Amino acid sequence: MATILALDTATERLSAALARDGRVVDALTDAEPNQHTEKLISVIDAILQRNALALSELDAIAFGAGPGAFTGLRVACGVAQGLGWAAGKPLLCVSNLEATARHAAAAGFVGRLLAAHDARMHECYAAVFEIGPAAPGVPAGLNAVKTLAAAQLVKPSMLGALAREHAVEAAAGGALEVYGGEIVLDAGVRRLAPFDTTASDIALAGMALWEAGGAVRPEEAAPLYVRNRVALTIKERAAGERL
Repeated sequence: MATILALDTATERLSAALARDGRVVDALTDAEPNQHTEKLISVIDAILQRNALALSELDAIAFGAGPGAFTGLRVACGVAQGLGWAAGKPLLCVSNLEATARHAAAAGFVGRLLAAHDARMHECYAAVFEIGPAAPGVPAGLNAVKTLAAAQLVKPSMLGALAREHAVEAAAGGALEVYGGEIVLDAGVRRLAPFDTTASDIALAGMALWEAGGAVRPEEAAPLYVRNRVALTIKERAAGERL
């Protein structure tokens, strides 16, 4: 299987990971918020150096394409494109919501999962996935994952209906913590223990995308915004709102 560098800057923290032979073999996270532009290249250099790898030895570069913070998505996409052009490598544009599903699969979950991330402005990015069991000899996290409901922007109060519509068995993602009791799920739907979605999960989804032939040329890569609103008014910025 491929050697893949994975990047994620969709949230306040940035991370990079390296996957080889179907497994995530190394990962780095920088928890200092909103330092993506300043620190991403140095984090990438560090993970390549400590694994004695050059860009030319990679098969592909995966990045968290979104949905997520607009600036972060543009940073990850731009850096991935630059590295891809420089090294002549294809890119893997990974859904951050699918990355959450991959994390759940790696932890042993099988079934229908609602993934929900905080989109700020009292909204959530959400999608529904069906996670099959891992095939014999295939590492957990590389399970067959089918999208039942594509990424969409919804109010926290709408997540229960989305879960019910697709008969989900569990829910995961940061929105569950942020909006708490506003998210009303049916009694049979369990909330998975909180976890952060990072470049390690992007790497899992990237490996699956690579095997499915989903790599693209650098110039074809683009963020997945979902929300079309890309700027705040002066009044909204003064009130502390964030996209």
